[in-house]
Amino acid sequence: MSLKGLATMFMALFVLANTGAAFASPPASGKTDTAETGNLGEVLTVLHAVGQWSIDLSKMASERAKSELVKNYAREMASANAETDAKLMEIAKNNGIEVAALDPKTDEGKSLLERIKAETMLLSSLKGDAFDKEYMTLVTNTQQSVSHFLESHKGAAKDPAVQRFMVNLNSTVQKRLKTAQDILAKVYGDSI
Repeated sequence: MSLKGLATMFMALFVLANTGAAFASPPASGKTDTAETGNLGEVLTVLHAVGQWSIDLSKMASERAKSELVKNYAREMASANAETDAKLMEIAKNNGIEVAALDPKTDEGKSLLERIKAETMLLSSLKGDAFDKEYMTLVTNTQQSVSHFLESHKGAAKDPAVQRFMVNLNSTVQKRLKTAQDILAKVYGDSI
């Protein structure tokens, strides 16, 4: 898959969250208004699925990457994303929001799950420098998409703790994106 194709695919990754009930089941309790909770449940479901995927890919990269720079970044991301996902799940629990698995019976859920599987298989098939470049490209594109997704969905949260979480997460993702872009530039150097 070309880098341009990969970038296009992941820019669309989070646009799918706007499509409704494909991502989450109804909330577990009535702590928050139903419309807000449902929408927020969808947002948190997508963030959780992508977070879990990121943890898995980062663990793979920490073992398979050629560059120590990429390996170290991947180790940091696996740990940081696990902490972030735990906070996300705590926020959901405290607000009575069920974070469901992506629903493979919906077009949107199926599409996202298939892309996660395909990108994981692609990375699994690469070694050395090719793995490093593809992983860092994927990380960079996904972080851009996550940042856009968070910005687009910040209105879904009415609870101050949830709002704070989303703002802080977006700030963290922006910092990670800058680091990833710097590493990507070093990994590519003068090559394509």
